Amino acid sequence: MSDATPEPTTAPASPGRAATFSALLLLSGFCGISYEVLYGRMLSNFIGDQFAVTASILLTFMLGIGLGTLAAHRLWRWLWLIEGLIGICGASLALGNNVLERWLYSGLFSGSLGAAMVVCCTLLCAPAFLIGCSLPLFAGYLKQLQPGRVFARAYAIYNLGAALTVLGIEFLLLREAGLRKTVLTMAAINILVALLLRWKFHDLRFPPSPASNTSDNRMPWSSFAALALASLASAIFQLLMVKLSESFLGPYRETFALVLTCVLAGLALGAAITRRWRISFGVWIAVAIIGLAWSLAGFAWVTGTYAAWYSTAVNQFSTIIALKAGCVGLLMIIPATAFGGLIPALLGEAGEVARDSGRLLCVSSLANAAGFLLMAFVLHQYLDYGVMLLLIAGLGAAALVIQARFRPLAMAGAVVLLAAPVAAHLTWWNERTLYFGYHFYQSAGELRRARVLMKEMEWFKGRQDVFSLNRYGEDDLFFINGYISNSLQAPAEKMVSIFPAMFAPRTDRALVLGVGSGATAGAAALAFDHVDAVEINPVVLENLDRMAEHNFRIAHRMNVKFILDDGIHHIKTNAQRYPLIVNTVTSPRYFSSAKLYTRDFFESVRARLEPDGLYVAWIDGTIGNRGLDIILKTASQSFRECSVGGLTYGYFLLICSQEPIRLRHPELASRTELAAYFRRSGVTAELLPYSLLTTRAYSLIADSNAPINTLDFPALEFEMSRVGDRPVTHFTDRLERQMDLAEISKALQPAIQFDPLRFALCSEILFEKTTLSQHALRLAAVGNEDFQENYRALKLAHLAATAEAARTPAMWHLYATELLAQRRYGEAIAMERLALAASPERTESWAVIGASQEKISAWPEAIQSFRNELKLDQNNGPALFGLGRVHYKMQRYAEALEFL
Repeated sequence: MSDATPEPTTAPASPGRAATFSALLLLSGFCGISYEVLYGRMLSNFIGDQFAVTASILLTFMLGIGLGTLAAHRLWRWLWLIEGLIGICGASLALGNNVLERWLYSGLFSGSLGAAMVVCCTLLCAPAFLIGCSLPLFAGYLKQLQPGRVFARAYAIYNLGAALTVLGIEFLLLREAGLRKTVLTMAAINILVALLLRWKFHDLRFPPSPASNTSDNRMPWSSFAALALASLASAIFQLLMVKLSESFLGPYRETFALVLTCVLAGLALGAAITRRWRISFGVWIAVAIIGLAWSLAGFAWVTGTYAAWYSTAVNQFSTIIALKAGCVGLLMIIPATAFGGLIPALLGEAGEVARDSGRLLCVSSLANAAGFLLMAFVLHQYLDYGVMLLLIAGLGAAALVIQARFRPLAMAGAVVLLAAPVAAHLTWWNERTLYFGYHFYQSAGELRRARVLMKEMEWFKGRQDVFSLNRYGEDDLFFINGYISNSLQAPAEKMVSIFPAMFAPRTDRALVLGVGSGATAGAAALAFDHVDAVEINPVVLENLDRMAEHNFRIAHRMNVKFILDDGIHHIKTNAQRYPLIVNTVTSPRYFSSAKLYTRDFFESVRARLEPDGLYVAWIDGTIGNRGLDIILKTASQSFRECSVGGLTYGYFLLICSQEPIRLRHPELASRTELAAYFRRSGVTAELLPYSLLTTRAYSLIADSNAPINTLDFPALEFEMSRVGDRPVTHFTDRLERQMDLAEISKALQPAIQFDPLRFALCSEILFEKTTLSQHALRLAAVGNEDFQENYRALKLAHLAATAEAARTPAMWHLYATELLAQRRYGEAIAMERLALAASPERTESWAVIGASQEKISAWPEAIQSFRNELKLDQNNGPALFGLGRVHYKMQRYAEALEFL
């Protein structure tokens, strides 16, 4: 019999054959979801991580899969070919990735973001459509091998494979093989599945008898409408859980992977439960609503548990991942499982499996796409996250009512069910905790401090980003998608551009990647004739005026051109060359920022620099010693010279160039507005050049076997998911051993005459009382018999001038602390009283007053001052110790012992 005139056949239903086929289904599930993740990584690597790119990729997959599921039954006999073509598409994109990138940035497209997106979406249509065809056909084939509710079984197996794949890709394959080899591995699995289907199950290609396909077996409109609403709610829930998880786990790719794994595991679990116990659609909706109530009520407990266990778990990669997975699972597994049971519950046993499951999956996929659009363009921008959870519950209740065709009992039940999430929202939900920043969730103590000290928050949302200005104690903090910045009052962000500008060959133009608060780009605008400032997040650009006091009113400066783009995309499409390019995007601990520390990006930057130009990137001390080794070793592949400057302890600058790095423009920071700012901030203009710590950065690499960070093998991104907030003690130890004043002096002269006293003072101001500043003081004192006396005089004069210029409680306190150290007790008390008059709630000032009063034997007054400090901060160590000392001096030993 020829293929042209097939007749229905019935395959042997041996358990072994069915098990083998189920294994192929599992392997297909391994590959299916992986392409959405892997293609997204590959395309965003050379187009960028803008919302438009991620949205286009996600929507292409949703719509393609939806159309594929709808058309699957018409391609019944070609399942083996569909699996093979999925693999061929994957292999082609992996092997042709470099060719595609060159083509997209050729003269034909000129780097146009819109054109590149169209091309990429066109490329993804075919694999997305084919992936959509796969599951309904597998379910239909399985129906011929096994009777009963086969779709639920196929759905469970397929999604279990997908869940395992997400974990395997994120935590194993990518970290061992890199992106291209991982895609090729998935492609090879698809091709293997195709060959086995063609070889072992070719007889199943003949479609089953269509006798059961009558109109009587068609589902009512209410089932499709209810599924559409529930799928809309499911899509919003999935995207919302990514944002909620980022708030305490951090904006890492692994956070997305854990959420996606939980979603897929929920789909598998829901299908398996439905198959075993025949759970109805209405029951699953009720479970989903109760699960949403738990998400609202249990969020504070889950995140508190995470904070309590973080310090214990972070020492082992496996344990911290288990803790994160457990917390995500606790929050979302109940709704995820309920949403996963809906399609199997509706399908049941009747009808043609491939056709009917395809229709349901199509409705679900299209509703998911609609949910994504609704979330991005409406909900995320205008609703709080807690209200979104209530909306999801409301959509679920509406689906329940529609599926029951508006029966009064169902409507009453929906109202009763909705009372649970509403009560949970009113009783336990606290929206403010989402804006603390994930660093504060890495310690139970820090979380408690954040609850007390995070007094004011003002948040703004875009299509997928959330930005907030937080007042933490006396500091303003910049929050973006779970990541929180240093204090905006600190001078470090301004120094990121001004310090390297002094070493730039010219000051006619500069490029700043990452606007953020605008502090770095704003300072650059005061030093350069023209600044191009690139920012990926439109919400940030829209709110620059809110941070005007910290960014020199950058939004109104005529010499600044703002560019809404991804830094990688802009570097590749912009033909302009610059004497200085500054990378001030968020820490490489933010997943997409790690791309700006790859060899691929460094090579693109070098092409945009003038021959003697400088590229500057900041490095975050919390990325750990190995993370620093990866960055330095990667930079060494592209730049011959590299120097290190210090901003604070654990916050450094890399200055890279093809030519020797020398101080050229020491007068830049002395320009009127900059000079006034730095004087008020405690770092005067003449001290800034002394932030240079070494001109031999590559000698600081401790592990010569550290991997090179590339887009194909993002070693830095993987390392970031392994580290907690650990100090860079080993790195600073190496930096101290290498620090050479003769080498630093050579780099600064002849632009300035090197002064060891100013070098020591700059180090102490920037690095405070750390081993790094103490080492700098020891180096500066070598061969200078009068160093200590001269240094104390210079330091006191400097603090007096900055306190007078700033006239802020913080600067008065710093000056008072030094007055106390230099035994000028009356003046110290006067300064602190000025600070307290301006800010009565500030801590530490009463402790300095008490210590000064103790020195002049005003013991009763000292006791009262220390007690005043403890009223503000009951755990203040200097105040407790001071009370112990004073009581001892007054021979009140029992009380002294109690405090000590």
